[in-house]
Amino acid sequence: MKPTISVLSLLLTPLCAFAQGVKLSTPTAATRPPLAVSASTSTISVSKAAAPPNAFPHNHKVGIVPTSSTAVLRTPALSSTTAQGQVPQVSTIPLDGVSQAKADYQEGLADFKSGQDSAGREKMADAFSIVISRFHDPMLPKVLAPDFDDMLKKIRVSITSATEHIAINPNDPKVQQMIQLYLRRPKATEAALSKSGMYRDMIMSSLKRKGLPPELFYLVMAESEFKDDALSRSGAAGLWQFMPGTAVKYGLKVTYWEDERYEPEKETMAAIHYLSDLHRWFGDWALALAAYNRGEGGLGYEMKMSRSLNFGSLSSRGALPTQTNFYVPKFEACVLIGENPEKYGFHPHYASPEPYDTVTLPHALDLGIAARCAETTESALRQLNPELRAWCTPEHKAGFALNVPKGEAKNFETALAQVKDWNPGPTMLRYRIRRGDILGKIARRYHTTISSLIRINHIRSVRTLKPGRIILIQPGIRRRARVRRLARRRHRQSRLYHRTKKRKRARG
Repeated sequence: MKPTISVLSLLLTPLCAFAQGVKLSTPTAATRPPLAVSASTSTISVSKAAAPPNAFPHNHKVGIVPTSSTAVLRTPALSSTTAQGQVPQVSTIPLDGVSQAKADYQEGLADFKSGQDSAGREKMADAFSIVISRFHDPMLPKVLAPDFDDMLKKIRVSITSATEHIAINPNDPKVQQMIQLYLRRPKATEAALSKSGMYRDMIMSSLKRKGLPPELFYLVMAESEFKDDALSRSGAAGLWQFMPGTAVKYGLKVTYWEDERYEPEKETMAAIHYLSDLHRWFGDWALALAAYNRGEGGLGYEMKMSRSLNFGSLSSRGALPTQTNFYVPKFEACVLIGENPEKYGFHPHYASPEPYDTVTLPHALDLGIAARCAETTESALRQLNPELRAWCTPEHKAGFALNVPKGEAKNFETALAQVKDWNPGPTMLRYRIRRGDILGKIARRYHTTISSLIRINHIRSVRTLKPGRIILIQPGIRRRARVRRLARRRHRQSRLYHRTKKRKRARG
């Protein structure tokens, strides 16, 4: 943004000088010195105090040539009637709006320095609008217009060459409607803003490395409100709400043992890769965001059927589902609220990322044992490792990186070295029979089998299950048996596949 600001300051300097009462004058016929009129240029006397030598940019068609008492302003050739003595009267150039443009420029610069990019761009846009509107003022010297036009072109080049940003329209009725929805949920919205502090540095640095707009940070608020354990009814999970198929496509593991959609750093990198692809495919951030919600295939089909080239035409022609139609305005509302929460009455207390150490495990480890070795609880350990879905680390994954509380890595390794069985299996639970309980219901609740309940408790008849009786339960047997069956089935299928392939190759 620095090139844009420097060029804008060059633009505002001469305008502010004129706004302070600069008078462009021409001597009368009696006192006028000889005026050399040629086919290319003519000269007009200008007060030296009104226009300092450095008030105008150099290397332009308009130049200041200093003399003893006046500065000569070189202008395009005058018409024949003007050269013959019909000189306009002395007048002050009305540039009353330039001071407001300078004030907007200063406010925008302060917003950029404080990190409020959206507010800064709004103020800069206001300053540009005021400056450009002065070109249509009939009292503005026509001689300055080409130089200002040239300067504005340089400003536009500076803007396009700087970091890309997503345009936010705060005056869009749909955006205002979505802002009102968040304002009606003040506690939930403020909680989401507070939790955003846990992931801001990580996500912002990742977006900056890939050259993506920083506004995409607030896409997480639109998706999950910064809840890393969020799960939608359609099966989308994690901060960025990835569907299983898209997650696997972009390198995330979604298995029985682990689901990397719940791991913030890995899911963030996958989301950045996906958003980059969407922007490259559609060439527009509004369409890319709509495709993130709708899917690239669905959005492409709707664009084709409605003959729409942008998100605005898709929305106006009713080609989008309701959720996608309001998705981009919802994102813009999150950006406006997130970058300036005090304006909307929110005062979040931003949380800090939870520090942790990482320990590499050679094979599967029960999380209960891991929690005891790390001197913490199993729930706290799962919060540090949200991608783990089973009772232990992945069974067939050597070298799994387990996160433990900060400063506990050495004590964890020392305590773990004294453990002989890293995965002893579930312990027995004592359960008191209630009215209406049956063996099938108890087995489903604790993921075990009816035969295991009968064998462990020596049950000869269902009639002996009277309310108040205590039985022993070994939970998780059915889940483990299912995993083993699936593993054996996949192994047989793999052997059969390679055997069939070898036979075909032999027949050849």
